[in-house]
Amino acid sequence: MKTQKIVLPNLCQFPFADGRSCRMPRSQTHDYLCVFHADRERRLLDQQSLDAGDLSDLFGVNGELCTYADLNAYLTRLSKHAVAGRISPEILSTLVYAAALQIQNLSRLQGEAFSAIGVDAWKAELRRLYSSRENPKLPTPNPPASS
Repeated sequence: MKTQKIVLPNLCQFPFADGRSCRMPRSQTHDYLCVFHADRERRLLDQQSLDAGDLSDLFGVNGELCTYADLNAYLTRLSKHAVAGRISPEILSTLVYAAALQIQNLSRLQGEAFSAIGVDAWKAELRRLYSSRENPKLPTPNPPASS
């Protein structure tokens, strides 16, 4: 014989893993949860919206950190995301440490590029990188059709 669960409309409907429901009074601001579970649901939904949010801008337009300016912009965006609560402190410290390692390696990267392609080619590449930032390729709108 199966017992039917009686649902009281004034109690929280949060289901536990073992089949029980929370017995706290339902919140006045939520349709079916108590204050505690409504807050927990709100925080979970907020985190999901942050996770779904576009963090692709973190590494810049081309996704590469090749210059000091790239790293500076990266650290600035990283700080903004951290302040907004989109990055946990544990992950933040790891990302900052990785950026510090990249900063230490930029002079070596520059030296390798000078040896491999020469100073002029290196400067040309920097000009290309900076000009692509100044003139992002935006889609051009179609002109209105003339009648």
